[in-house]
Amino acid sequence: MDFSIVTDFLQGLIQDAPAFAQGLAARDPMELLYAAAGLLSATLLFLFVLRGRRRRTAAQATGAHATPSKVSRKAKRQAAQVQAPELTVAEDEALPAPPTPVRPQRAAPLKITTSDGDVHVSAPKPTPLSLYAVPAPGDLSDLGVYTPHFDLGDSDAFRDAIKDVRADQTKIATTAGIILAIGDGAGAGRAVIAAERLAARAFTADCDTAIATVRWNSIEQMEARMGKTQANVDATLALHGRQVNPAYADLKLKELRLTHEHREKLKEEKDLRAELARLKKEEAQLVKDAKIAKKGEDQLQTLFDRAKQAAQKATGEEVLELEARVDDLARQLKEAHRLTERAQSMIEISTAGHLYVVSNVGAFGEGVFKIGVTRRPDPDSFVEDLAHDSVPFPFDVHAMVYSEDTEALREKVYAAFEGNRMNRTGPNNGFFTLSLDDITYVLSIEAPDAAFTSPAEAQGYHQTLAQLRQAESGAA
Repeated sequence: MDFSIVTDFLQGLIQDAPAFAQGLAARDPMELLYAAAGLLSATLLFLFVLRGRRRRTAAQATGAHATPSKVSRKAKRQAAQVQAPELTVAEDEALPAPPTPVRPQRAAPLKITTSDGDVHVSAPKPTPLSLYAVPAPGDLSDLGVYTPHFDLGDSDAFRDAIKDVRADQTKIATTAGIILAIGDGAGAGRAVIAAERLAARAFTADCDTAIATVRWNSIEQMEARMGKTQANVDATLALHGRQVNPAYADLKLKELRLTHEHREKLKEEKDLRAELARLKKEEAQLVKDAKIAKKGEDQLQTLFDRAKQAAQKATGEEVLELEARVDDLARQLKEAHRLTERAQSMIEISTAGHLYVVSNVGAFGEGVFKIGVTRRPDPDSFVEDLAHDSVPFPFDVHAMVYSEDTEALREKVYAAFEGNRMNRTGPNNGFFTLSLDDITYVLSIEAPDAAFTSPAEAQGYHQTLAQLRQAESGAA
C-alpha cells in the first residue's frame, strides 16, 4: 500500500494552514462536523488494517496461523483423541483410583508484611459459615465427651454470665487493649498502629464467628480453631513486637464455652418442661379417671341394691337367678370400689403409681425392654395408648408393679441397669438391652410382690411374618 498520497496531503495542509483555516470558517458548521466524523472513521480503519497486517506478519514468522486463544475446543478434543491411545480392558483396570479430594486449608485471619516502614495488609475473604458446618455423620463416632466448665443453675444464670464476660472484654479492649507490646516493642509508629488495629479486628471477628456457630458436636473444633487463630496472629505480629492480649483471648474462650453450655442448658430445660407437662396431663387424667371410677361404682351400687331388693321379693326359680345376679354385681362392685380407692389414694399420694416392664419385638427387636412409670389407675390402658400411635405392634407386658413411691423404685431399677441403657443421654428414656431373667432378679429384690408374665409373645408380629411367608410361597 502506497502512503505517499497521505503524506503529500498532510504537508500541503501544514504549508497552507492560514488559507485552509479561512476556507473552513467560510463553510457551514454541519458540513465540518460530517467531515470530521469521516476523517475519524478513516483513521480508525487505517489503524485496524495496519494492526491486522502486523499480526499476520508475526504469525508467519513463528509458523503459526492462529493464536492459542483461537483454537476451537473441538479441535483440542480431536487432537487429544489422536495423541491418547485407546486403553484395553487390562490397562483400564491397572489405572490407579482417582485421588480423594482434599479439603483446602483455611487461610490465616490476617497477613501483615513490612517493607521500609510501610505496612502492606493482605486480609483474606471473610470465612464462610459453611466452614463451621457440623461434622459429617461418619465422623460423629470420633467426637469426645465434653466436660462442662461451669456449674450454673439455669439458663438465666448462663445468660447473665455471658453478659458479664462481654462487659469484661469491652473493658480490656478500652483499657489495656486487645493487642499488647512484648519485649522491646514499646515503640508505636503509624505502621505498627495500623497493624494492631487490623489484627485486633481479625482476631475478634474470627472468635465471634466461632462463638456464633458452635454446636454440640463442634465445640472441641471451635476451641482448637480459636487457639490456632491466636497463634497465627501472634506469629504475624511478632515482627512488630506485639501479641494478642492473653486475658482477652481467655475471655473469648470463656464466652465460647458459656455459649455452648447455655444452649445445652436450654435443651435440658425444654426436656424438663415437657416432662412436667406430661406429669400435669397425667395428674389431670388421674382426677378424671377417679371421677369415672366413682361414677361406675355408684352405678353398680344402684344396680346391686335393686337386684337385692328384687331377690327378696322374688319366688320360685326367679330367686336363684336374682341371687346369681346379686353375687355377680357384688364382685363387680368390690372391684370397682378397689379401683376407686386406688385412684383416690394416687391423688392423695403424689408419688404413687405403677412401674411397668414391656417389650415390642416387632418394633425394637429381641432383648430390648422399656421400663417406665405411670400414675394412671388403670396401667394397662396406659400401655395400650402408648402403643397406639408410636409402634406398629402392641406391647407385651411382663411386669406391672404398684408402689407408693414409684420414682424411688424407678431410680433403683435404672441404677441397676445403668450399663445396659440404650440412650446414655436421656436419663428417663427407659430403654435397656437386657434379658427377662435380669429384670426378674432385680425386681424380686426391689419389689418382692411383683408378678411376672411369660416371655414376649409378639403375637401380631409373628402372625404378620407368617402371612408374609405364605404370600411369598404362593407367589412362588
